[in-house]
Amino acid sequence: MTPDRSAQPPSQPIADLQIAIAAFVAGAGWLFSIHALAEFPPLLFLSSRFVIAGLLIGLLARFASFAELGRAVRLLLPAALALAVAMMAWIFGLKQTTNPGVAAFITSTGNLLVPVFGLLFFGWPVGRALGISIAVALAGMGLLFLGPGARVEVAHLYFVVSALLWAASIALVKRNSTEVGAVATAAIQLVAAGVVILAVSLPVEQMPAAVPSIAIWGWFLASILISTCLRFVLQFRGQQMISAARASVIMCCEPVWVLVFALAFLGSPLSLSQILGCAVILLAMLGQVVFRPNSAA
Repeated sequence: MTPDRSAQPPSQPIADLQIAIAAFVAGAGWLFSIHALAEFPPLLFLSSRFVIAGLLIGLLARFASFAELGRAVRLLLPAALALAVAMMAWIFGLKQTTNPGVAAFITSTGNLLVPVFGLLFFGWPVGRALGISIAVALAGMGLLFLGPGARVEVAHLYFVVSALLWAASIALVKRNSTEVGAVATAAIQLVAAGVVILAVSLPVEQMPAAVPSIAIWGWFLASILISTCLRFVLQFRGQQMISAARASVIMCCEPVWVLVFALAFLGSPLSLSQILGCAVILLAMLGQVVFRPNSAA
């Protein structure tokens, strides 16, 4: 069974910081996407965002030959397909949800499931301390969803599907990305997933009748440069240096940021249970960052 290629202790603080920034940027990406979807068809927005971001990142990637590029694509294609379906489910859910904060916490369970997929499929070790942190973070998610006025929506089913496929995608990426490199991995993943989503978008979506406004183009640009280019490069690079379980706990900050942005910019209410849920998840994350184990798990 293939072990989890993980922590290089001297680089661990840098990797932690990269994953933490990726979580913040991913949280901001929900806000960018919500605004952009006001005038963009969901799949067209997602596919064009991924393809453009992947091509921009690809300018920084280096391959010795086309044969090497082809090998990298073959290694990462299964992960890219899982990412494409995961993101299509996510964008449909985002278009329908009435509470982005709760939706973000449902989706972020995908980050927690990455080490579980790795354990089941590749035999990755998961240390006891990280297992406890994952359980604590899940409890925090439960607190967030049990707040007053919380209800089950059809959109939540999309987010559950997205979380499962996201976990599978990240586990596959972590297994193969050390052979390709973080920048090249991000470029290939995004372009391949974007092309798949575009192939679905063209026959089923109606193109917008009018050109989106300047403000919407601004949100679209922010989605490409900040929440796609920056986020995926930082996340894939950080994941190469620490365990999947550790990265998943730090990425639990993403829905916390979504809640903060939803409260500040969208006027979404924040209940006491949601505040407690955020605090519990931050506790799980800080416990792993402050008390860094020597184990790779």
